[in-house]
Amino acid sequence: MAERTALHDRLRSGTAILIYVALVKLAIHLATNGGYGYHRDELYYIACGDHLAWGYVDHPPLTPFLARLITATLGSSLAGLRLIPALAGALTVFVAGKTAKVLGGKLFAQVLTAFAVLVSGIYLFYGTLLTTNVFDQLLWAVGLYLFVSILKNDNGRVWIWFGVVVGIGLLNKHTMAFLGGSLFVGLILTDERRRLTSRWPWYAVGIAAVIFLPNVIWEITHGWPTIEFLERAELNRMPALSPGLFFMGQLFGLHPLLLPVWIVGLWHALFSKRDKRMRPIGWAFALLYVYFVLSRAKEYYLIPFYPPLLALGAIEVERLFRSRKLKWAPAAVIVLLIVGGALTAPISLPILSPERLIEYRRAVDPTMKNLRPGESEMLPPFQDMFGWEEMVQQVANVYHSLPEEMRAVAAVSGNNYGQSAAIDFFGAEYGLPKAISTHNNYWYWGPRDYTGEVMITVGVRHQALQSAFGSVALATTITHDYVVWYETNQPVFIWRDMKIPLDAAWPRMKLFY
Repeated sequence: MAERTALHDRLRSGTAILIYVALVKLAIHLATNGGYGYHRDELYYIACGDHLAWGYVDHPPLTPFLARLITATLGSSLAGLRLIPALAGALTVFVAGKTAKVLGGKLFAQVLTAFAVLVSGIYLFYGTLLTTNVFDQLLWAVGLYLFVSILKNDNGRVWIWFGVVVGIGLLNKHTMAFLGGSLFVGLILTDERRRLTSRWPWYAVGIAAVIFLPNVIWEITHGWPTIEFLERAELNRMPALSPGLFFMGQLFGLHPLLLPVWIVGLWHALFSKRDKRMRPIGWAFALLYVYFVLSRAKEYYLIPFYPPLLALGAIEVERLFRSRKLKWAPAAVIVLLIVGGALTAPISLPILSPERLIEYRRAVDPTMKNLRPGESEMLPPFQDMFGWEEMVQQVANVYHSLPEEMRAVAAVSGNNYGQSAAIDFFGAEYGLPKAISTHNNYWYWGPRDYTGEVMITVGVRHQALQSAFGSVALATTITHDYVVWYETNQPVFIWRDMKIPLDAAWPRMKLFY
């Protein structure tokens, strides 16, 4: 009887309930992650996983390694490929809830924090895809959980695990440096700077550096290609978001209903006299917010920082409800979040048909009237999940239309990594050889054994290469209603008789951006 009671208590504990919420998140992804198609970046990470290295031009090595591991064990179906991201997203929900517990939140605050992450749009979207971002969200959440534990419990040894998480995070995405750097500055700007007199935070720095070192060595031995990539990306970057638009990115990247929660959490971290130890969290967030606005960063870069702010805000909401004895309010808030999350889910999850999604966007998106002629009505986050196999089919038709002697020497090249990665992924089914490209890490993989005698290119403009070949013919033009604007109306050319051997010209054809 006692054992049964103990089991019953465990099943109703705060940890158990957080696990249930995390399992809801997992179930949502398992039910929906087969929708639409492979994302451009997923195909690229699979291609990078076929060329394992300690670094790549535009990202560190962890996600390609995971892509290789997943495809080797679970296969390359959408369901298999997206299982690990779904698990990472579910674990992020759990960690967020546990952060509220460390901060002193009771059951409602923990559950509210977990549900807040569960319904957040960007957390839902990236939990669907195998990209660096879903692991970035998880690793920031774990790192912030550990940092909060350090501030709250004065356990210096937790710094060791913090260093491990930051090091792994740097192997996943270099933006992890922003988390570590902002928290370090947050300590300096507050009374918590006293913690830096201990040896433990410096151990954490050393551990993170050792874990990250292989990627640094790769960068050094390859001439710092990521820095070159970032410099060129800066030249081609779209106009900076205004502070207002950046804020709107935060508002809708999470969920509009969560605005009062995280604003209250930020206020508490910065100004509350009840728990001054959280000041470094508030300062770190504020500094990152300003830096990302001034540096024209993408608005989703800041999203992984929100779990502790949501937790702090949830604790304040919990205190308010208890002081006012509003016993009905916690359930009402959770129901409101569930309903609000369901209403916004179609813009974050592939759950509607493309046609229905466009209708939904027309109904809720006032910016639709600003679309340029020919611009896709598909929601931008989903545009890179359409058209890849259809593109490969058309390229294959061109390839197989060539005489046998031309096919034997023909190279197939994409203008960007998405096109080439799609050809690599789908091409074998359609009888295509592996692709080449001069874009980002494909440039490092070289021209294979091709001479340039015959080349089929996708997306390359006529004027870009016409002087380098003896002849050129337009074979077809690829169009698609749902893809991003630079992937439709793409010419497919057949080039012949390259005037310079391809391997000799390759070093001058590098495109990093």
